[in-house]
Amino acid sequence: MFVNLKKSQFQNGHAVAMASLPPRRNPTPTKISKQNLTPFQILLQMGFPKHRAEKALAATGHRGVQLASDWLLAHVNDPLLDDNSPREYILYVCPTGTFLNQLQSFWLKSFNLCGWNGAHNFTPHITLVSFFKAPDEDALHLALSLKTVMERQGAVLNESLKLESYMSPNFMGFFVAEEHADYLKRIAMQYVKEVSNAIISDTYEQFDALTACFPWCTTTTARCIPRGSRSINLEPHVKSLHLTLAYQFPNSQYQQLKALVEELDSNVSCNWELRLYSRDPRITGKQVYKVIHPYTPTECDELELRTGDYLYLSSEALANSPDCWVEGTSWLTGLSGLLPESYTERTAESDAWTLHKKVSINSVTPTANPKQVELKSSGASSASNSSIEPSVLNNEEVSAPSPPIVQEIEMELGSIKENFYENLIDIQRHIMAEDVVGEPTYRNVFIMRHGERIDFTFGSWVPYCFDETGNYVRKDLNMPKLLPERKGGQKAYAKDSPLTNMGMFQARLVGETLKDQNITIDHVYCSPSFRCVQTCDSVLQGMHRKNELLIKIEPGLFEWMAWYPPETVPDWMTPEELTKAGYNIDENYVAMVSEQEIKDSRENCEQFYLRSAFVTRSALSSDPRGNVLLVGHTATLDTCSRELIGKKPRSGSEMTKVIQKIPYCSMALVRGKEDKWELHEPPCLPLTHSVNQRFDWKVLL
Repeated sequence: MFVNLKKSQFQNGHAVAMASLPPRRNPTPTKISKQNLTPFQILLQMGFPKHRAEKALAATGHRGVQLASDWLLAHVNDPLLDDNSPREYILYVCPTGTFLNQLQSFWLKSFNLCGWNGAHNFTPHITLVSFFKAPDEDALHLALSLKTVMERQGAVLNESLKLESYMSPNFMGFFVAEEHADYLKRIAMQYVKEVSNAIISDTYEQFDALTACFPWCTTTTARCIPRGSRSINLEPHVKSLHLTLAYQFPNSQYQQLKALVEELDSNVSCNWELRLYSRDPRITGKQVYKVIHPYTPTECDELELRTGDYLYLSSEALANSPDCWVEGTSWLTGLSGLLPESYTERTAESDAWTLHKKVSINSVTPTANPKQVELKSSGASSASNSSIEPSVLNNEEVSAPSPPIVQEIEMELGSIKENFYENLIDIQRHIMAEDVVGEPTYRNVFIMRHGERIDFTFGSWVPYCFDETGNYVRKDLNMPKLLPERKGGQKAYAKDSPLTNMGMFQARLVGETLKDQNITIDHVYCSPSFRCVQTCDSVLQGMHRKNELLIKIEPGLFEWMAWYPPETVPDWMTPEELTKAGYNIDENYVAMVSEQEIKDSRENCEQFYLRSAFVTRSALSSDPRGNVLLVGHTATLDTCSRELIGKKPRSGSEMTKVIQKIPYCSMALVRGKEDKWELHEPPCLPLTHSVNQRFDWKVLL
């Protein structure tokens, strides 16, 4: 029958038309793929400098864009925000389940009976690799290497670690049995080998220096791991790997602590985890205290205290303070100042660490816990509880800092400088109403982000694209053929990136669409960033109006200055330089917000919104009729429209969520008259294109 059907479809050698399918009422929508940007790339697109983005991701354990951006907002005034001191990393093996509950109960009881000792300063652990330093850009590799090591065949144990108790007048704890100690040392060595190529060059001497971080390494010869023509000498002490229960305690407490240790059952079956932590180098040599009462400074040298924050205090300052006021540094903000010690209490140092990764090293069925261990008791100090309860960044699920904290930081910045733009905006509203003669007409404000920029596409491009004499050399077809001369040369371009050819093409497409839609533009304002000037110029080219409309360079359209440390603020091209380069610039225009005012600004997020709103209102009042085009940055679409449509400024964390969804050459349209404005669908379709990786012809060799 199938053959007959096939034959019936052909008559005289010609195909008979098949019956046409009826149209579907609800066709499947075309799926528009999005670029798979990493959190680091998103932070760069949001306008954060490269080193700050790397520092924020490392400090928050690469837990996502939101937490990293909130960290940057909280640390906006941190004096070491732009310091390149690396974080310090440490590799632990930590118990879980019933055995962990036993240890936490022991910690609490020992604190209540005997007070603080050295063991309370850290979460229960066995140290595999002591503190070592690594640059922020390698933080993610350090974490992923743990998973790589444990995915190797035979890496996972099928039994729990065997421990042997040990007690002396100055130390109590468990040592790892030899068979499992050797296993843990092999894991540590494999981990160091895995990460060594990323954080240090592949030379024996440097690798040997890193292995000095092994707490169980000595210089005597015992076992050797070959490496080229030389070897690393290690002596895996039989009982060197240990879990500390108590140390640095007076002899008078020995019997009490001994009795508590004897209650522990080290044979209980439990799963163990590799955990990679890091800490702020400012913690080194300090004690960590937790804020239990808020405090508002009354003097300029005092530190604001927020409940739940951690503070780094030196033991010398605590011991020598005559009035119980000590100098400390905030974990939350990085700021330092004097504070009342009585508003704080000591907590575990590891509470202020960042957990980067945890991976199981064994797979066993944990012993059932017949009775939930009570972790809290009446009269227990929260100092002891803090060593039990994980800190914000030590949790498995890390949530972003609460909005009130971010708002408090913004209010702190707000006290530095009054919101003078707020009054100016009211003035602009009145000017707009008074200037309209007769029946008011609807006006359009088009707000646009710049196109694709070179530095986000090619990374560190300047060293490769300028020769020894400072001349620009094109290294990719997506780079412009020529770059105009400017004061500062290649150093200026490093801070003020141009567009790629794709970026200029994107902008021309937008201009062509505006022309096709019969959209008219009467007034053009542009951020002084060169990428924005190029975008604006390309839009006008697409509209065939480049020679008709003058571009007004407005510094008030630049990005939020909190994202820019002083040394990274660009030296923008002057109107004269831009005109010489072929751009149609209004050289007689007087900016609404001066360049110097922008560079001297210490604005909070609300002030950033008000500054942008002031520019928008001023542009409308300066030219009471006609449509306005504003070309700026990612946040410009929101900050320049927010006040106009009658909404309050967003918080810093809210703004960062919004701007993650604003790609290159996005456009917003605000339409209205007098003081009634609304967002409308923009006349341009979305502009989507794939990521085209760089081709290296040598792969064909």
